[in-house]
Amino acid sequence: MKRALLVSTLALVACNDDVDLTGIYKVDADLASMPCGTDQAIMNPPVALKFAKADFFGAEYFSYQECTDLAGTMCSPGGLFDAGFSEPIDNGWRGIITSSGGGGTTCTISYTEQTATLHGSLLIIERSNYSEQVDNTTTLCSPDEAQRRNTSMPCSEHGRIEGTKQ
Repeated sequence: MKRALLVSTLALVACNDDVDLTGIYKVDADLASMPCGTDQAIMNPPVALKFAKADFFGAEYFSYQECTDLAGTMCSPGGLFDAGFSEPIDNGWRGIITSSGGGGTTCTISYTEQTATLHGSLLIIERSNYSEQVDNTTTLCSPDEAQRRNTSMPCSEHGRIEGTKQ
């Protein structure tokens, strides 16, 4: 599977007034739908999320781990970029992941956009995944094609997590 992380040049020259997501957040709601549409509470949500700032070849980004305790001592990391937010936006950060992969004559391309925003002590994470089956050619089966199509593809998954900073 090919993956690409789009790191905005904004993330490379982050301003001093960017929102700092670092900390532990008690999960108040964890909702999801597949395909997108009517979000439902997920079974066995994490108790807390632990946000940290990291560096990837000079580009700063935030990522989080899901925790089974409020102290943030028993946590499981996501994938390298699955929980990554690299671009500062109003009230928070955004991350975009594109991927492609498949075998035979078909390929799945995917575009994921996620935001983590702070509203006082309330953290809201929104994540939407858009994907489509395409012919398995070098032109169509690429992260670049997923980026080009982005949200014009069908929405295959949506998630929303709300948490309170501890």
